[in-house]
Amino acid sequence: MRLAEAVARLGALGLPVGHYAVHASGVMLAHGLIDEAGDLDLVARGPAWERAQALGTVHAGRWDRVVLVAPGIEVFDGWMGVDVDALIAAATWVGGLPCVPLEEVLAFKERLNREKDRAHVTLLRAHLGLRE
Repeated sequence: MRLAEAVARLGALGLPVGHYAVHASGVMLAHGLIDEAGDLDLVARGPAWERAQALGTVHAGRWDRVVLVAPGIEVFDGWMGVDVDALIAAATWVGGLPCVPLEEVLAFKERLNREKDRAHVTLLRAHLGLRE
């Protein structure tokens, strides 16, 4: 999914602003570090989580509950034990999306250390001026 599509699709969901934020590759997309993201992952609380539940079925994820609210858009009620309120409070609008800080995305991708994340870790570290 490209940035314009992500912005339009997210806007169509009607999630209450200030109660959700984009995480993972969607943040990299918003910052222009990648041209496309395979999906859009959101972290949500309160009214945004309630809205997400109304749009789909809640499933137990690996660490948190998740709702597939539209094809390619998943909303999580937590983020691997990270304080959701802090993630959302730290979010800034980038490219039309409320995004958690890039440092949080880096920490997430380093923690999982999946094959698909390794190239993203390199990009993020270079963008943030950090050594490998």
